[in-house]
Amino acid sequence: MSDKAFRNLLVAAIGIIYIAVFFSLDRWKTTLYHGDSSHYYLHVVSFFVNGDVGDYDKTITSLLETNPTSIDARQDEFGIRLTDKGKRYIKYTLGVPLFETPFFLLAHAYASISKTYPANGWSRPYLFAIGLAPIFYICLGFWLLTGMLQRHFSRIVSALTVMAIAIATNLLYQGTYVVMAHAFLFFAYCLLIHLSVRFYNVPSKFHAMAIGLTAGLITLTRVPELICIVIPLLWGVTGVGKLKERIGFGRRNPTYLVLAGAGLLLVFSLQMAYWYFVSGNLLFDPYQGEGIDLLNPKLHKGWFDFSNGWLIYTPIMWFALLGLFMMKRKSKDALLPILLFVIPHAYIHYSYYAWTYFPGLGQRPMVETYPLMAFSLAAFFALCLNAKWLKWLPLAAILFFGWLNIFQTWQSNEGIIWSERTNKPFYFATFGKTSSSKKSFRAYDTNAAQPDTSDIEYKATLLLENFESYRGPDLSQDNAFSGTGSLLSRIYDSDWSAELELNQAQEHDWIRISVQAYFEPDQVPAHRDHCTQFVIELYDETGSRRRYRSMTVTTHIGNEDGSIWSIGKPGMWDEAMFYFRLPGKLDGWRLKTYVRNTNGQEVYIDDVRIDRYVER
Repeated sequence: MSDKAFRNLLVAAIGIIYIAVFFSLDRWKTTLYHGDSSHYYLHVVSFFVNGDVGDYDKTITSLLETNPTSIDARQDEFGIRLTDKGKRYIKYTLGVPLFETPFFLLAHAYASISKTYPANGWSRPYLFAIGLAPIFYICLGFWLLTGMLQRHFSRIVSALTVMAIAIATNLLYQGTYVVMAHAFLFFAYCLLIHLSVRFYNVPSKFHAMAIGLTAGLITLTRVPELICIVIPLLWGVTGVGKLKERIGFGRRNPTYLVLAGAGLLLVFSLQMAYWYFVSGNLLFDPYQGEGIDLLNPKLHKGWFDFSNGWLIYTPIMWFALLGLFMMKRKSKDALLPILLFVIPHAYIHYSYYAWTYFPGLGQRPMVETYPLMAFSLAAFFALCLNAKWLKWLPLAAILFFGWLNIFQTWQSNEGIIWSERTNKPFYFATFGKTSSSKKSFRAYDTNAAQPDTSDIEYKATLLLENFESYRGPDLSQDNAFSGTGSLLSRIYDSDWSAELELNQAQEHDWIRISVQAYFEPDQVPAHRDHCTQFVIELYDETGSRRRYRSMTVTTHIGNEDGSIWSIGKPGMWDEAMFYFRLPGKLDGWRLKTYVRNTNGQEVYIDDVRIDRYVER
């Protein structure tokens, strides 16, 4: 089998896997109706169907008529905004719409002659075609990437590397779950590397211009990606001598730099024209109010936090990082571009205030680095295959991490996990689980690991407050779970609180905190973050707070399945509870509990209990 046939077969296999996941998740029927995927696509429908760029009334109205559950982007602070010129603008740049346009035109042509589907930009043909677009570009990217890897590595190493990125990274999520920038950028970066390799093999004006156009397309897709220019500038630079040669090459051939720069500006001029139309300025900050703090990057959280941490949800890329130390033997042309692209790229993106980058299964900005890091991953796999005792590792890693990635993508689709809002206890409580549970929900809600109740037993009640003798201003006798009195919480901090010394407890005991709660139908919050909280704080012998845990009380009410999406069922009393393990040192420590109500939700609280449990 020729290298070309092998490459075609490998990419076809990846395409089949992605299409199978695409239909299994069945997200394409609704993806364009919500979130960032919808906001990118508004550009396309506005330009080609309604001609209302700068206003978007017709486009948004047609969306809401097709899908009434969509958010009106004109009323979304992160959606469509007004400029000083009085025109509305979409903050998302034009790269994604440009990638989507060929697929839109195919769907529009079909819908225009169809008697079944309206040619309004939102019917089934459009949803299907745009949903498949990321898979098409990803497969093109892998076709280019496989060819480049085969220049440095064997077929088996190239195939293992490509399959690892395809099924064991969050590229799969970006290609099948949402329609956002990152799948398209994966292709664009593969193309940029491919063109860079071709240019330095046979320098030409065509390749220089193509490099500039591709860099412009990448920047048009996400402006911070302008840093991509380091790839063609430094590809193949392996030391000081090569750097001097590259500088000399640029001085002798300024035409190449001019053509590349012209290509970049030509493509990005589309964005500047749009900005000028809506604001009167060629350069414009569409993300106003969404801060970037370059002095306080969240790189550690972005890579290691259980809330969408890159290496938590894409652990196979640990091998790519290890492979950086092995690239001097093979693929050393890519080492300097990797270091001078990936590090600044991560620094810039994790200086953004919303460092979790939802929606995503792990860090979606890191997807753009995979075409480069494929070379370091391949270097690691090559080393393993040459070591007798490590030959099994690449395939085993792909199988396990591939299963985990596909399974967690399914869990996301089923609402079992919510990666950008995950904590460590919740991650391990849901690992490998096919359904939600109250135990995992309590771990999610409180950021506290929950015990197996068969392993602990009740020892003593440390606190019982039924509000029968309470006389505070927030006492209510209109509704109670037991007796005649309850606490009616409706202000930021309730007047009621309770403190107790932990002298009856022992190190590492479990504390069970529970309340009975009730709220009326007119008090259903818009979001679970707006629910009333019940707070537990531990203070040491010096009065310093050492532990903090809280639960959103009303989300527990009527939540029999333990759904993390619950905002609670009104009109019924139910228990909200969780377990909390005490630390190893308790001398002089005390516990304080109170109700916090940041959004003024009216909630009745009764029968507050704090019980001590010990291991059997």
